[in-house]
Amino acid sequence: MTMAPRNGIRGQIPRAGAAQDPRPQIHPMRLTDAHFAARMWSRLFAARYDRQIENGVTVAPGTPLAAHYLRLASPREHDDMANALRRVLRAADHGPHARGSSTQVPIRADAVRQSAEVVEDVLTRLAGPVPARARGMARLRILLSDGRSPIYRSGRGTLAAAMRGVLAAM
Repeated sequence: MTMAPRNGIRGQIPRAGAAQDPRPQIHPMRLTDAHFAARMWSRLFAARYDRQIENGVTVAPGTPLAAHYLRLASPREHDDMANALRRVLRAADHGPHARGSSTQVPIRADAVRQSAEVVEDVLTRLAGPVPARARGMARLRILLSDGRSPIYRSGRGTLAAAMRGVLAAM
């Protein structure tokens, strides 16, 4: 029997338990459990699924949302987000034409430099031994990809506050 993940967030599905134990045994979902189509949809509509995870939508096994959730928890995604943050820091220090800088929307270098300490804390968390939670990763992806975020525009809160929110959600 397939049920929604425990607590709506964990990303686990029950497996038939032993006859002596009426409780179902839980085994973790893996990205390979998701069908090819679900993995493709999760990549095509990643921004939508980031917002859903940020809003706490229940993750049902086998759905594109589940595939996206699992990808957010992967070490590769942590590395990709860490590299993106490093590019933002490099662009703030050396200008938009820094080597390896590929930002399409100009960043607010002053805001990035002022919140560099919190950004470094997020980088440390991404590189740490404990995996970051998917909600924090979704927040970070939204922050980096939204051209209206405090990285790129003023008037929508401070970058330091947004990065502290990412760190708290991780």
